[in-house]
Amino acid sequence: MRTVIGKSPHLFHYEFDDINALPEGLQLMADAGVALLIINGGDGTIQATLTHIINDRPFTIIPPIAILPGGKTNLIADDLKCKGSPASVLKRVIKTVRRGKLKKHLVERNLIALDLADGKPPRYGMFFGGAAVIKGILWSRTHIHQSKVPTRFGHALAIIRLILKAAFSNEASPLRSGQTTITMGDEQRYDGEFYLILVTTLSRLMLGLRPFGRDGNGGLKTAIIDSRPKVMRQALLALLTRRFHQGKVAGVYTARTDHMLIDGDDPVTLDGEIYTPTPGKPIHLDCEKSLNFLRL
Repeated sequence: MRTVIGKSPHLFHYEFDDINALPEGLQLMADAGVALLIINGGDGTIQATLTHIINDRPFTIIPPIAILPGGKTNLIADDLKCKGSPASVLKRVIKTVRRGKLKKHLVERNLIALDLADGKPPRYGMFFGGAAVIKGILWSRTHIHQSKVPTRFGHALAIIRLILKAAFSNEASPLRSGQTTITMGDEQRYDGEFYLILVTTLSRLMLGLRPFGRDGNGGLKTAIIDSRPKVMRQALLALLTRRFHQGKVAGVYTARTDHMLIDGDDPVTLDGEIYTPTPGKPIHLDCEKSLNFLRL
């Protein structure tokens, strides 16, 4: 990375080890008037950066953003086709800018605003999950991140393991949520225990899967799966046959909406960072904010 940066005199580089230094770095970038903000990090770093950009407003006009896959999980970078080593992706970004093709490669992405009703400003990201998603993150951190298994392959193993366990085990699954009430928009309401609660603004997820609703005009793509093994088996079949988005499996609810309320006690995740709901208060999600990103 430093070699590539050293050969590019027009790059303004800020490196930090402590995430608390992020606001200072963003302010320096804003003062320098950068035309393209490049983030080298995983989904958690990207989420922290987006949150500071929106809440702290260091930029008068927010520049487009390019993502380098510098973390263990790179869902956002993958969705923007920024695959490879951070250095190789940076070279492609520089080449795109030098050829005057930056505008051609820009795409607008809605951001998920996560409001925990804890008195703090919303957090902003692109992937929200509950129930089995949390279990998958914790299992990966224990078994994958500390092993020599490549992270991308390891996360695929975690997904397959969780799906199979939920679909074919007759025992009460630890993957399911506690009692939860989910309200999408102004009308759709679901009460119960769920295997999966998924909300994203990405176009696709790991392994190229699209396990979410496509009907409607809302910016939040959602999928909810009841906590019954039969439902999970049918959902798995629908996903493999590319019928998941049709919403024809009983117990599988997919839709696109602009805001949601999730009322439950279980922890949730936004881009890999885990949060605990405020007792007695529902989580609120919306997608009123959007930014431009470089898609290679």
